Parts: sequence; structure tokens; C-alpha cells
Amino acid sequence: MNVLVTGATGLIGNAIVQRLVKQGASVRALVRDLARASKLLPSSVRLIQGDVTSPGTLPAAMEDVELVFHAAGMPEQWHRDDSIFDRVNRQGSVNVLSAAHAARVRRVVYTSTMDVFAAPRGGELTEANIDPHPKPTVYERSKQDAERAVEAIRQQGLDVVFVNPSAVYGASPVHVGLNSFFIQLLNKKAPLLPPGGMSVVHVDGCTDVHLAAAERGVNGERYLVSDQYVSNADLALAIHQAAGAAGKPPPVAPVFLIEAMARVSAPLARVFPFTPLVAPGQLSFMRWEARVNAAKAQRELAFRPTPLSDGVARTVAFLREQGLVPRA
Repeated sequence: MNVLVTGATGLIGNAIVQRLVKQGASVRALVRDLARASKLLPSSVRLIQGDVTSPGTLPAAMEDVELVFHAAGMPEQWHRDDSIFDRVNRQGSVNVLSAAHAARVRRVVYTSTMDVFAAPRGGELTEANIDPHPKPTVYERSKQDAERAVEAIRQQGLDVVFVNPSAVYGASPVHVGLNSFFIQLLNKKAPLLPPGGMSVVHVDGCTDVHLAAAERGVNGERYLVSDQYVSNADLALAIHQAAGAAGKPPPVAPVFLIEAMARVSAPLARVFPFTPLVAPGQLSFMRWEARVNAAKAQRELAFRPTPLSDGVARTVAFLREQGLVPRA
């Protein structure tokens, strides 16, 4: 079976590729930079140069493909150019799924996000409650728009299964999102912790769900995937304990202080070459504190949550192997 993976040099896409190769699948990856991708992917993977934002590069990638994992996207909650979220997350998805439909691909597994669902602050997310209202951040709105666009193409006859992860962490060739929290904390570059917390999932379990969705997911269904909810304070403590770090994690910043920092730093970061310590979108997500109910993925796709202590320990070990955090 020929399988195409987009986003193969990212956290989720790379894990999917590695697993497929181990299972003996014939894997090809759509990549922008052939030299970089060749260093990050197994040698058996066929690299096809292209971009989800360049529809002309997609038909060749889809030739004789039976299954597509569309994991490419902009996962960050902040970027200097806000328009990139729509170009990659919505239009990129339209381009990929339109090409898959034209090529008569049997199934697409689409990597979405927990952010498209509705819940009050601290409430529970389930697949039954898609948020009809625009979300507060550009990233989240782009993912909402992408889901609607993907569903429209599915209605035209393409088989699509949606996977909606919570915040993903673990071994990865890129270090954004939750992995960057590990790196900042263990390199003592986080003097204060943001308030709030998030639902999290280790990349191995997230990969399990993607592969199970390809095999036995139901066309048009969404599958939320999360190990558990964890506060930023408890996550920092788990990271410290796994790393054997001396002392205590930094304290949690007062909400008013971190909100002021986010408001001031984001506009400055659009002018000067730095990334905000906490972007407004990140703060909004962490203060949402939504709890993901992953019972459907457990029931239908045999998802098994990774204990936080295990996932954190494996991530710390990986980051040490990569030389990104200090050794004990």
C-alpha cells in the first residue's frame, strides 16, 4: 500500500512516518526541503518536493496513493505574519484534500485539533460539541475554517477521518509548542510559569490513534485524543522530577502580570527578531483549561493514554540525547 504523509518533518507527521516504515508500508513524504528531510526521515521514504500551499506540486505526490495522512500545519499560537495560518491550515488542507479526491485516494486521515470544540473554561470537550463561534486566536480560527473546508470536500465523496489531538509532546525533529516548554524550563529560561494548564497527549499514543483511524475509523467521525489534563505547575514539577533537577520549578506568575507581558511583547516581536515568552494565543489556550474526554478514541480506536510520568521521562531523555537540555 502506498501512503503519503504531509508534515513528515513535524512532530506528529514524523512519528507517523517512523511507525509506517516499521510496519513495512511504502511511504512517501511531501517535503519542502529535500536535504533537511533526508536527515530526518528513514532512507526508505520516497521524498517528493512540494508544498501544501502549492497545489501544482500535489498531483504527482498523490499518484497511486491509497492512503493520505495530512498532518502538515502551523501549530504555533503566534507568528509574525498572521496570514500564514490561513494559507497553511485552511488553504493547504483544501489543496491536499482536493488533490486526494481527484486522485481517488481511498482515505485521508486529517490531523485537526481539540481547539475546534466548545467548552466553558475548565469544562469538558467531547466530539459532539463543535464550536460554531469564532475562536479567540488566529490559529484556532484557521483550524475551524480548515475543518469546515475539509468537511465540504468530504461531502463531495472523499473518505475522511478526523483526529483531534490535545497538546502533543514527545520525541520530535522540531521543538515547538509543548516541547519548547520542556527546553525553556530545563535550561532555566523560564523565570515564571504561565497560569492555567492544558490537556496533553504523548506523541506515541497520538500516533496510535492516527494509524487506527486509517484502519478502522469511521468516515466523517472525529476522535479527540488526550492522556489527561495537567496544570502548568504540575507539568513543570513532573519535568523537574524526571530530569532530577535541583531546586523547585519557577513559581506561577500572577495572571495580571503574564497578561501584561503577552500584550506588550507580541507587538514588539513583530518588529524585532524574538519570539514572545508567552504569546496572547498561548495564554488564551492555557487559561481555557479545557479537559478532553477521549473515551470515544479509547472505545473505537483502542487508544491507551500514556501516564504523564512515563511520557515526561521519555521526552526528557530524548531532549538530552539531542543535546537540547542539560544532563543530570
